[in-house]
Amino acid sequence: MDWLCERLRDRAVLLRLNAFVFSYFGWILFGVVYAYLGRWSVNVTREFLRLPLTSRELILSLLNTVRSIHPVYLILSWVYYLGFAGSIALMVFYLLVYLGDLETSDQLLVRYLTAYSIAGTVYLLFHIYAPHVVYHISGYPSGNTLLTRQEFVLPSLHNTFAAINIITVWKYRKRLGGKALLVINTLIPFATVLLAHHWIYDVLTGFLLAIAVSRVTDGWVARIPEKLYEVELKSLRAMTMLNFVLAALILLIALDPHRWLLLVRSILGQP
Repeated sequence: MDWLCERLRDRAVLLRLNAFVFSYFGWILFGVVYAYLGRWSVNVTREFLRLPLTSRELILSLLNTVRSIHPVYLILSWVYYLGFAGSIALMVFYLLVYLGDLETSDQLLVRYLTAYSIAGTVYLLFHIYAPHVVYHISGYPSGNTLLTRQEFVLPSLHNTFAAINIITVWKYRKRLGGKALLVINTLIPFATVLLAHHWIYDVLTGFLLAIAVSRVTDGWVARIPEKLYEVELKSLRAMTMLNFVLAALILLIALDPHRWLLLVRSILGQP
């Protein structure tokens, strides 16, 4: 584990770790603000459902078929619930912490930030709802959380990032870690569609967005301001630890917000 300790003492690595965490916090903040800004977003779900491959019969048929094959259902469920944040975390850990590839990590950050910006703009203009929401499929959450909103469907940012991950890590496809990441991210589109979290069009537009972003940003890297390298290493490590604790807390709250709300009320002595 000496290599891990060495990475966590590397100022360049710590700065980039914080940059990735802050970018994710920024997306969470956008989701919170969207509760107000999204009032002017146009709901085009009714028009969208006129497209082929959106029928209730098809969605339920795919879902029931997958559920009938228990091992496949478990694998796809695990891949889906690994989640948007999980796929990001695995990529960042492999490229930045394990390999110490600063250049590729910077390129990945630029691609993430660009995808966040474009998808966020689309959601502000118009939105559709996921299959499980439209067809009221039981067993799925219908509300919003800190991690996602039901309007964030087309393009699927989950699939956009999966495709970005594949494109970015392709250079390491002959390594075991690279192969594992390619397999996980390749399964994400199947998990999102077959489990009724996304429409096929969400995946396609997500892929198109990822390809466009990757081509446009080819050769770009995130530039870390020189002044940040002057931050004391001890302070930088403390900031990194704080950010990871906050990220973990947000994930825990998002898993069961009602339970946490009850906990806070009990602490404050409220009914």
